[in-house]
Amino acid sequence: MNANDLDPIEGALRDYGRRLAFKEKLAHVHQQLADEGLLDNAPPTRGTQVRTWWQAHRPTLAVAAAVAILTTFATISLYRSYQTGHKQDQQYSTMMRNIAVLQQTQTKLLNNLSGRGRVFQQNPGQVAGSGFLLTTAGLMVTNNHIVQGADSVYVQSQQGVVYKARLVHSDPTHDLAFLDIGQDTAFHALPPIPYVFNARPSDLGERVFTLGYPREEIVYGEGYLSSGTGYRGDSAAYQVAISVNPGNSGGPLLDENGSVIGIITAKQLTSEGATFAVKTGILLDALNTISPDSLKGNPLALNHKNRMTRLSRKQQIRQMQGYVYQVKVFKH
Repeated sequence: MNANDLDPIEGALRDYGRRLAFKEKLAHVHQQLADEGLLDNAPPTRGTQVRTWWQAHRPTLAVAAAVAILTTFATISLYRSYQTGHKQDQQYSTMMRNIAVLQQTQTKLLNNLSGRGRVFQQNPGQVAGSGFLLTTAGLMVTNNHIVQGADSVYVQSQQGVVYKARLVHSDPTHDLAFLDIGQDTAFHALPPIPYVFNARPSDLGERVFTLGYPREEIVYGEGYLSSGTGYRGDSAAYQVAISVNPGNSGGPLLDENGSVIGIITAKQLTSEGATFAVKTGILLDALNTISPDSLKGNPLALNHKNRMTRLSRKQQIRQMQGYVYQVKVFKH
């Protein structure tokens, strides 16, 4: 029901009120004529009985009718007030969403103009997966199947800043690839990485969470460790009961303390929620095989102080999300 639908109702109620007032005046005139003896004392008919009943209950009925009319008008007024307020709330929500979009667009534009990074127009064909930093100097890890065969690789931060990535080393056996974004002149070293890399075996049932880019914004997911081995008993991986989508590949898998225990690699299509993650121990072994020449003088220094142990999950996510990137590949 909208405001236009209420106008006929209001008109009908006003007409009804005028008819009640007219009947009351007629009854008053009739009573005066009867008191002056100007009316015949005819035997009471059914109509006379009705008039007599009306005269006896007229005050009560008048009050009831007035209350009904006032209640109806009050309801209409409240509905219109609600409708107006609801529209204002909707307009306010829409305005705030538009402001958020404009702010994000402005940030990306300023980043591009200031040379702090590149800005891509959204192209779903370019979005391949996720990755996260291993060092503040710009060394990061993702999945090999994401970057394999790519002519160029870029990574995009949560703020929308894009950096060109260089492939440093790949481990196809375990689906790992190491990228360097520190060579991009727009990249600046970040504050110390807040998480550590836990190579010790994790227990079944342990609560875990992940961050990644199944779409253009970072997405959080949580679950638990369901098996100490991966697909077909692969001892290099975990099986995790967690919901992921294409684009989550390459994202970190963290325990409740905020320690990285693995890297998301694949999802079992025949079993909803069954996801696999390469163990951190395999990740560290692969790091040790990278030649110093490939690092171009950048030290391979991992963080050993966990700054997320005593934080709530919301705080852990806020600390972590600045170090997780969207990986985009281009192929001719």
